[in-house]
Amino acid sequence: MSDRAAGAISTIWTNPKAVLPQVSNPQRRRIPGAYQLVISGEVYTARLVPDPYNPRNADLVQFALAETKDAPPAALAAATEHGVGEMAVHVASPEELTRQLRWAIQTTRNRNTPNPSIAEQGIMDPPIGVATTFFFEEDEAMPMTYPVVREGSSRVSHGHWHLNVSANEVLHQLPRSASSMESHITRLNSYADKPVDEIEPTEQAAVRCAVTEFELIIGVEPDVPGAVDLSQAIKARVAQDHLNPKTRWTTESKNTSLAEECLLSARKADVLGSDNEAMWLGGYLTRDDASRLKIPPYGDDRAAWIIHMFTTNEKTTHDAIRAPIALVLTSDEDAPSRRRAVRVEGNTKLPLGIEVIARELHGAPLFPEAKVTQFRKLLKEALPRNLSTRGLWKRTKRTPEALFEAAFKELSDGFPGGPAGTELWVRAAYVLCKHGMIGGPRHDQGPEGDRRPAGEVLEALLKTEAGLRHLRQVLEDDRVGLRPRRVNDQGQPLKTAAGADVVISNNFLRDKLAPKDGVAEDSILPEDGARKRFSAAMETVQKSVRQLDDSMRNLAGIYMPGDAIPLVEQTGKPDILLLREDLKKLEDTADGWLIAVMEAQNGNSDYEDDLSEEETN
Repeated sequence: MSDRAAGAISTIWTNPKAVLPQVSNPQRRRIPGAYQLVISGEVYTARLVPDPYNPRNADLVQFALAETKDAPPAALAAATEHGVGEMAVHVASPEELTRQLRWAIQTTRNRNTPNPSIAEQGIMDPPIGVATTFFFEEDEAMPMTYPVVREGSSRVSHGHWHLNVSANEVLHQLPRSASSMESHITRLNSYADKPVDEIEPTEQAAVRCAVTEFELIIGVEPDVPGAVDLSQAIKARVAQDHLNPKTRWTTESKNTSLAEECLLSARKADVLGSDNEAMWLGGYLTRDDASRLKIPPYGDDRAAWIIHMFTTNEKTTHDAIRAPIALVLTSDEDAPSRRRAVRVEGNTKLPLGIEVIARELHGAPLFPEAKVTQFRKLLKEALPRNLSTRGLWKRTKRTPEALFEAAFKELSDGFPGGPAGTELWVRAAYVLCKHGMIGGPRHDQGPEGDRRPAGEVLEALLKTEAGLRHLRQVLEDDRVGLRPRRVNDQGQPLKTAAGADVVISNNFLRDKLAPKDGVAEDSILPEDGARKRFSAAMETVQKSVRQLDDSMRNLAGIYMPGDAIPLVEQTGKPDILLLREDLKKLEDTADGWLIAVMEAQNGNSDYEDDLSEEETN
């Protein structure tokens, strides 16, 4: 630990002399693959800094890629090992750190209320932290070191509330001089010295929260040299403490935080070729930024890149993504006392990749949180189930047209869904889910039902030329900011009678382009569109009549137990009268059509003779 860090940490203890012997003889805490070295003792709560980048709040981070205005000061910042027993974080300025800490304390406190109340009991479980030095981009700002809490930020945040200390005081005033701490201690002593019947409840809470036991991590001894560093050891310790969490983190918070560690690991392993690429995938760059840096600025390209990285079994990439996940321990709810390591498979990694992709949407004006949640769910359903073992597909730099041609060749060769088809599927799934144009199974009764998951529908598109054409169009339209459109056999976008684009929809994909019976509807060309629409509509009417006939037979077959008369003939009079009126209207409509067509063909007398003949019979 540097002299600067040691000096900063030395003033947090209520009894430094009791702690000093531990420096040369620290306590050892077992974690997976290593021993953690810690010193512990009583500290002033106001001198502890809750984690400004608390992963509990990771789901609230809004990234540059979303291009959102007035976003909260939520951020993710990587703490890296700095020297011995010390971590380092780089921040823009001291003011930025203060804003971040203020927001983190308030948000953490609002999202997690300890039970029993800290106001009544004080901080019972010792927080765990590490000396952390903040380096600032501003040249004139000197680095500052604090004991940053890595486990127990909720407790300390509530403690600060009851102590009535602000983020500014914790960072800049109390550590600066002995007089500031003396004033703080004097205020608390004045509360404690009051007669019991005169001390206010808020003053009692402040006294209870004034000090707390604290564990300071000062090093790590890995079982295998170099296998576990200080940063990994801290994460493992935090994970252990969350085997029995006070309030569970949201899934989104856990996935966002863990996915960030995976991206850092991938960059460290050179899976990503540059910091700029890592920044783009992580959502820290806008599309304009990516273009200036010669990175393809397309959402489908970014999504395919991320999905491949988080699902491939290629050893270097898999190991880089696996490493942070493998350090995390999770609770086995069926056996709370048993600890087990996460088994890192494709299904374990993919939700983290989807969370990284969703950074583009989180906080964007057109994407309220409910839509982002729906996007996460749908994208997982829309992707191929076996991406980890699905051939040698990967993210390439081919254009949508080149991907279409390669996927069509796979189809022509009798092997649809090869590497090109899979890549086209993955890219289009992202776009369709983003635009809400593919949905989950429809569990309606009857012919409208379609229980196929979204991925099965998209897979069917790889097996027809029309399906591949539309997947190509999906990518091309999204890249120029258009909602994906339907196209004809020549690949030309279809128009409505008013000249507007006809966009793709979930019903179109399921009913027309990839119907569940496997018979795709022919495309409608401009020159024969009316005739094709007429034929299709007539076929639909005929099918509906057959279905009505079947339904009426089914209705007539419903009996009460022991009865010989159908239920419809006993109690169905009101419904039958309404049904008869509806059928009579349909009959009148059909008669009107027939009269009109006969008149157009100068066949009135023949039709009247036909009617007279029917009446006579």
